Amino acid sequence: MQRKRGMTEYNEIANSPILWMAAAPALCFVFLQAWLFFRKSVKTAAEIGIPEKAVRSAIRGASIASIGPCFMMLSGILTLMLYVGAPMAWMRIDFIGSVADALMEAAFTADGMGIKLGQDTLTVDYLCAAAIVMTTCGLPFLLFVSFFADRMDKVNHFMSGGNTHLIPVIGSGAMIGSFGALTMNFAYPSGASTIAIIASALSMAAIVLYNRKANMQWLKEWGLTICMLIGMCVAVLVK
Repeated sequence: MQRKRGMTEYNEIANSPILWMAAAPALCFVFLQAWLFFRKSVKTAAEIGIPEKAVRSAIRGASIASIGPCFMMLSGILTLMLYVGAPMAWMRIDFIGSVADALMEAAFTADGMGIKLGQDTLTVDYLCAAAIVMTTCGLPFLLFVSFFADRMDKVNHFMSGGNTHLIPVIGSGAMIGSFGALTMNFAYPSGASTIAIIASALSMAAIVLYNRKANMQWLKEWGLTICMLIGMCVAVLVK
C-alpha cells in the first residue's frame, strides 16, 4: 500500500502542469524547426523549377513513410511515461533522437542511483536526475541542427572531394550504417528481436523485388511502414 501511494505521488509530480510548462519550450522549438525546414524546402523547390505535383507527391510520400517510425516512437513514449511522466517523455522523444537511447538514459540514471525500474518505488530525486541526464543527452540534436544545418553543403563537398555524384552514395552509406548499427544492437544474442529483424528484412526485400515490376506508388510509400509492422507482429508472436 505504501509503495502504491508513493508511486501515485510520484506520478502526480512527474505529470504536473509545471513539468508540462518546462517541457513546452523544447517541444515548440522542435515544431518551429520542422516548419522552417518545410517552408524553406517548398520555397527552394519552386525557385529551382520542381513541379508542384512532384512536391505534393514528395510531401505525401514522406508523410506516409513516417507512420511506421511513429508507431515505434509511440511505443517508446508509452514505456518512458511509466518512469518519467508524460511531459519529459514527449520532450525527449521529440528531440529527434533514438527511442532506445531515451530508454537507456532512464535506465542508466536508475542504475546509478541503485534503483531498479519496474520494481522499486521511484523518487523525486530520480526524476530530477533523469531530467538532467535526458535533457543533456538530447541537446546535441537540437544544437547541431540549429548551428550546422546550413553548413552541410561544405561537409558534403569535403566528404565527396568535390565530386557531386558521390554525395548520394555517401548519404545512402551513412544511413545504412547508422540504421544497421542500431539494428545489430538487438540482433545478438539471438531471440525474438533477431527473428523480427530477419522478418522485416525479408519483407523489405520481397516488396522491393515485387515493386520493380509492379511499380505501385502506394507500395513505395507504405513499404517501410508495412515492414516495421510485420517485424513488430513477429516479435510479439515469437515472445
